[in-house]
Amino acid sequence: MKIRVNESPEIKEIEVVINCETKSEHVNEIVQSLTYLNKLVTGKLDGRSYTLSPNKIYYFDSIDDKVFAYTKENMYEINLKLYQLEEIFMNTPLTRINKNTILNLKKIKTFVSSLNGRMEAVLLNGEKMVISRKYVSAIRQLLGGAQ
Repeated sequence: MKIRVNESPEIKEIEVVINCETKSEHVNEIVQSLTYLNKLVTGKLDGRSYTLSPNKIYYFDSIDDKVFAYTKENMYEINLKLYQLEEIFMNTPLTRINKNTILNLKKIKTFVSSLNGRMEAVLLNGEKMVISRKYVSAIRQLLGGAQ
């Protein structure tokens, strides 16, 4: 795969063109990766609304019927349910890891399997997240590991 970037002051909007022999699964993955960056959610913090890019979000967590987005610095309240966020971020690095949490797999520093079939992920910010047994095999596949 070749990647080329053309810079010009006349260009006002980023355009990505994919040239390929046939549209394959690999091409679809590239397209999904690019569209992931365009999916935004709105979060509230101290009475103000902020637009949150998925690459800044470490995880979403549901607590007492409220959903929060956690970034490196802050926690934002989100006016969506976890299942709605799952639909928005389908086929992206943001994936469900337990009943109450959607985790950004790109924010994992390390992970280890537990004896009880669960996994523990340590995030780039040092937080530890438990991946329940129900989601372990899917997470391993997404991380490129064996089932």
